[in-house]
Amino acid sequence: MHLIAPQPSRISTSPVFDRPYVLSMGPQRSGTSWIDRYLRSRGDVCLPSGVKETFYFDRHYDRGLEFYREHFKPAPAHNLMAEISTTVFDTPGAAKRVYNIFGRDIRLLCPLRHPVTRSFSLYCHYKRYGLVVGTLQQACAQNPQILSSSYYVRHLQEWLSVYDKNNIHFVFQEDMKAGLAAYVTAICNALQIPCRLPSAENSRRYNSSAEAPIPALASTAHKSAAWLRRHRLYPVINAAKKIGLRQLIFGTEKNESDCSIPADDRKWLEDRLFGQVEMLEKITGPLPIWHSACTD
Repeated sequence: MHLIAPQPSRISTSPVFDRPYVLSMGPQRSGTSWIDRYLRSRGDVCLPSGVKETFYFDRHYDRGLEFYREHFKPAPAHNLMAEISTTVFDTPGAAKRVYNIFGRDIRLLCPLRHPVTRSFSLYCHYKRYGLVVGTLQQACAQNPQILSSSYYVRHLQEWLSVYDKNNIHFVFQEDMKAGLAAYVTAICNALQIPCRLPSAENSRRYNSSAEAPIPALASTAHKSAAWLRRHRLYPVINAAKKIGLRQLIFGTEKNESDCSIPADDRKWLEDRLFGQVEMLEKITGPLPIWHSACTD
């Protein structure tokens, strides 16, 4: 288990909420959905209501702070406010927006995953939702973010321009597989909340993948869901999930641990992400789990 243990930093009462606030700002396909489910299951952390993430700091910043605040419904049992964002990590200007609102008294959680396996996972994810089509190389031409969001140091430099490294607490999805209890302990320590092991239900899945039966239909459904989210019609989306439309349109999910990256795709990604791990280690320290022969 590899943990990054910076010096403790203080979480004061947020200038937005009446209790401390934590933002998870690492990129998607790094175990973020699992972290969100785990925190929601605890009962002492308040996350956005009716939706996983608000996209406030990247897509909806022009709608004002009240738009963001209204997503949270804190109860007396909630000791912490938090959001598990997946889009602010590589959004230009997002770090400064977070700083302008919350200042320096904030903790940032940064889940990461080996850049090669994360980029391939993101390709599969985008393909499922009809956002790209074709091979990995064709998809990267259609959406360069599949690659660019794995240039971790480039994006972290923007965060480190406004936040001290001690504010950023790294956790790694590979450590989740290696030892869930230690992984959860690292998250709880970073958020300064009591450590509680996840339930059996929350212990099973982290990332999943699928392939849409009809890509054009998946693309239309994804755009429709984005429109519904923008207008905060979250109950419509949640109702569609409950009756099984998500699986029907986007395909049945399967655990990514059952999948492997084709050798040609792995080589193509490794060539384009060469040196990214070593560059990140200058910030985090050694990452031996990322140097193992099998990273998926």
